[in-house]
Amino acid sequence: MSEAEIINSADEETIVVRQPIFDRDKAIWGYELVASGLPSPEGGDNAGALSQLITSYKGAMSSISEQLSVDKKILLNLDHEAQLDCSCLPEGLDCCAFGVCGAVACSEQSTCFADTMRDNGGTVVVDCDLDSDALEKLMGKCDIVKVSLVGKTPPEIVQIRKEYKDFSGKLLATGIDTWEAFEGTRALGFKYFQGPFFAIPEVSEDVELPPSSVAKLQLLRELNNPGCDMEELSSIIAADVSLSYRILKYINSASFGLKNHIKSIQQAVSLLGLNELKHWATVVVMTDLDSTPKGEELAYMALQRGRFLANLAETIKDFKHSSNTMFMLGLFSKLDALLSYPMDRALDGIPLKQDIKDGLCGVLNEYRDWILVLEAVEVGNWPIANDILGRYGACFTQAATQYMKASSWAAQQLPDMKK
Repeated sequence: MSEAEIINSADEETIVVRQPIFDRDKAIWGYELVASGLPSPEGGDNAGALSQLITSYKGAMSSISEQLSVDKKILLNLDHEAQLDCSCLPEGLDCCAFGVCGAVACSEQSTCFADTMRDNGGTVVVDCDLDSDALEKLMGKCDIVKVSLVGKTPPEIVQIRKEYKDFSGKLLATGIDTWEAFEGTRALGFKYFQGPFFAIPEVSEDVELPPSSVAKLQLLRELNNPGCDMEELSSIIAADVSLSYRILKYINSASFGLKNHIKSIQQAVSLLGLNELKHWATVVVMTDLDSTPKGEELAYMALQRGRFLANLAETIKDFKHSSNTMFMLGLFSKLDALLSYPMDRALDGIPLKQDIKDGLCGVLNEYRDWILVLEAVEVGNWPIANDILGRYGACFTQAATQYMKASSWAAQQLPDMKK
């Protein structure tokens, strides 16, 4: 997580961010969806509120990727009492988990809702920080208890775990921001894990890259070398059989929509142009840095980030950076996590402008601002995102529209790139 979609194309100010939830093996169990700008069911057709919410969210997930709505859970947090009305339900509840939150949990309807959801294949999630009375009445009816680590000390988390030693369901730890916190809650017996920890590189002081990663990093350096000509590029790609195969496979996929089948790297250069092929070869290499489920999620985020910033750059009047520059900024923003390697060392030798490298390494400058926008959107911090967007002449509506397009694009491209 993280990633976003517009739920309804007619409502261009709604963003839904998907935040991955991992299991104990670091595989993705599902996605919690966090929305900004969803219409409130209050004053509307309450009987259809839950059905509409589920249908809208599932539609958003399908537009990102049909596969996500098939084999991954979708965690929806209910924050209006009207959403507890179960009189009008769509099919496919087995892929849904419902977070019964805050005041909604105190409603008299909440226990009936929990029973109905479980009878229809849905998963019920409650927060351990609920009002004690609400928590007590839902404990025997829920499948998962969510435990936020935010603001809690390790001893407090251990105590919470002890309080749930007899709970027959599963515990979900949220707000995990370090790999140490992941390993700690995993050791305590938690089953599911959520937070920005997965996007942080797992590095130690004396870490050394494996030979395969060293080779891919060298490829990235060569591909982005301005002095790399057509003959050299063809040699670089042809020297890596797997890369050559996947680039040709990708260029011949439906994503490009080319009429003629491309049979060689030289032909691809002639048709697409040198810089264009270097661009897409870089993208393909980036998506191949980490083949784990975590790595695939990071690759999606890198593609989505790059496309979003590139699209947004084209909509901002008198924006001084090219869309290609902004694409590379977003794409390389996950390089350290994909390699499990410090960002400054990963960027060493890659011919990016120094101020771009500085921004990627955390130095506060204009490029860092755009990475902060990405991070703010991915955790649902809309005020920070809006503040930075406003400083550069962009607005939330523009961002929402381009984020939708970028999410759909990244999901469509990734499978073709990884074949």
